Amino acid sequence: MNKPYKTILSALFTIAIFSVSATNSAQANESKEKEIQELKLFNSAKISLIDAIKVAEQKTGGKAMEAEVNDNSDTIQFEIDVLKDGKTHEVIVDGKTGSVLNVSLDDEANESTKNEKE
Repeated sequence: MNKPYKTILSALFTIAIFSVSATNSAQANESKEKEIQELKLFNSAKISLIDAIKVAEQKTGGKAMEAEVNDNSDTIQFEIDVLKDGKTHEVIVDGKTGSVLNVSLDDEANESTKNEKE
């Protein structure tokens, strides 16, 4: 290989490395900001996650499988997946009042069940 070709390849490689590093750094910052926002929301809750799970189980008559802070909301809400009669229900519980805001069938769980049957 001639020297100018090696220099160009080296420069392109360096640019590629910096691009990947910048992208990873931006994604890490976004992830950290999201985590900080979730922690702030969680700290504003008036009820515990355990209480939210109990409310969701009582509302549906099922058993909780998974619970987390609903990151699609600007207020504190808990998203609890509850299994009843072989179906997963998604229950949204207000973290300040403890009231159930929404109950719906979890489409993702139902889709995977449909795909397994086909």
